[in-house]
Amino acid sequence: MPKRLVVTAQWDAEVERWVATSDDIPGLVTESRTLDDLVERVLAVVPELLEDNADHLSFSASPGNAVDIHIVSQFTMQTGHAA
Repeated sequence: MPKRLVVTAQWDAEVERWVATSDDIPGLVTESRTLDDLVERVLAVVPELLEDNADHLSFSASPGNAVDIHIVSQFTMQTGHAA
């Protein structure tokens, strides 16, 4: 069964960017203007981070092993924006 890794994507209104971090993936901090671009960035850097931090993981991040990456987005609801 693949290891499940959770990434949190939060909107930072001050800098108008999505920011991704993860307790499961040491060193993951990346940002982007759109959520779609953020997902692409996360998927691009995660394999290298897992390889670089293999000694600090509680699971095997060896080539060929499957992992499930779950990206959870968080944002603040604003009033008056319903369609």
